[in-house]
Amino acid sequence: MDAQAQALSVRRIAGADAARALAGMEALDPRGLCGPGDIEAMCERGQCFELAGAADAVYVLTVRNGIAWVDAAKGSGPLDLVAALHAIVTEQAEGLRAIALQTARRGMVEKLKRRGFRVTGWILRKELQ
Repeated sequence: MDAQAQALSVRRIAGADAARALAGMEALDPRGLCGPGDIEAMCERGQCFELAGAADAVYVLTVRNGIAWVDAAKGSGPLDLVAALHAIVTEQAEGLRAIALQTARRGMVEKLKRRGFRVTGWILRKELQ
């Protein structure tokens, strides 16, 4: 685990607590499939974690077909949260086939590509109104 991740403590939290911290994230779903109430349901289905220390973050993991999916994540602080979460989730996913997530943030894509992630598809959308 890298030094940034070591500067943080990780603890499991209740789905309701994670849902409160992630409120409003449904609007960032690039597929447009996530609506009101979906974040709460996602948090109840997944494993929810909180990072504390030099940065604060909440994230939700769900394991599907041997893949640890980061369903949602939100954080702030002086650390590079992509780097810290990458190290922590990689450790949590030990024994699984892969880690995956989706994002609409181009900068996050570039950071993750430098850490060995690859783009496996695109989401296309055409506004009708």
